[in-house]
Amino acid sequence: MSIQTIRLFGDPVLVTPSNLVVDFDKELRNLVRDLTETMQAAPGAGLAAPQIGVPLRVFVWDVDEELGHLINPTLDLSADLQEGEEGCLSFPELRYETPRAFRAVAKGFNMHGEPVTVEGTELLARC
Repeated sequence: MSIQTIRLFGDPVLVTPSNLVVDFDKELRNLVRDLTETMQAAPGAGLAAPQIGVPLRVFVWDVDEELGHLINPTLDLSADLQEGEEGCLSFPELRYETPRAFRAVAKGFNMHGEPVTVEGTELLARC
């Protein structure tokens, strides 16, 4: 496992649709670990696989001392919005007031292929 280079705005991988994960294998577990180490080293609250050049539907987060990951996520967002300053590791040093859903429910899988549901509000809902 290792810290990877974060792709920046303008990199085509950031605007290319990502692929579903179909193999829940050692390579996927290594990807989750690389994403986590890279996010924490940056530091950031969340990081998706395309941000390190891997076009797969995988993301990790570290919010309010909760570290997690989700594979092939789907989202259900509340209609209630929150305004807050937001940044992105692929746009370093830029932060903007951005409206986002106040509450989000994300469903997907963990790195072992087991179903996972994550419910979050405020910052976790933003990730």
